[in-house]
Amino acid sequence: MKHPESVGPLPVVRTHDGYWCHPALDRFYAGREYIQPAEYDDWLAENGLEDCLVYLEDDEGSPAATDYAETASFARWQPPVPDGAGWFVGAIFDGEDYGPVCIWLRRREVPCDVS
Repeated sequence: MKHPESVGPLPVVRTHDGYWCHPALDRFYAGREYIQPAEYDDWLAENGLEDCLVYLEDDEGSPAATDYAETASFARWQPPVPDGAGWFVGAIFDGEDYGPVCIWLRRREVPCDVS
């Protein structure tokens, strides 16, 4: 049986424009710009993870949104952490259609089988 690598929180050191990607997610993407949703969902399941996406456009009018509009940099954006415990940054990047986005990841809770 193949055991998935452990994907967990790491220090986030962003580029001067604001980008960062978790090494495990970077290996999964392997230089591809697009991943089929089912393939991504399979990767999450194989690694026991769930995700939550947060978008800069939801912070419209913030200083970070103004910076992005003026300079295309989202380095000042501090993506809000989703509700609940255990979230860590999977990636922060600029999506072509929706602007800057943060992929938050956390361990998926596996319910106990109470038989």
